[in-house]
Amino acid sequence: MSKKRRSSKKLSRTEVHQPPSEPQAIESLTVFWSLCIFATLVLVIVVLLLRVSAALLQPAENTNNTWTGFADLLLFSAIVSGSIGGILTPIVQSQRKRRAPKSIQLAAIAIAISPWILLALLVARS
Repeated sequence: MSKKRRSSKKLSRTEVHQPPSEPQAIESLTVFWSLCIFATLVLVIVVLLLRVSAALLQPAENTNNTWTGFADLLLFSAIVSGSIGGILTPIVQSQRKRRAPKSIQLAAIAIAISPWILLALLVARS
């Protein structure tokens, strides 16, 4: 049996990488923006789950418990990351050559505003 020899031309040829379409700073800003929006979404979901769990599992007399305190701390974190993500949304979209679709932009704004709406609902309920 004979082994096939690979062509030395194929082995010595270096692959040509395409230059990035966006500057690295813009790419980094886009990643930071998307992480802020994703973190806000996760935090809002966890806050809602903690609030519902505390309401279902704890008696009505003991409203000042650890779960609601932790939920309040996470809500504060969601407000901070959502505010940063909301501020960065128009900045990122104006700096990029290729903008995100309108549905992504609207979803990002809705997610960024959701902790503020949740805070307003909790304050109005108190």
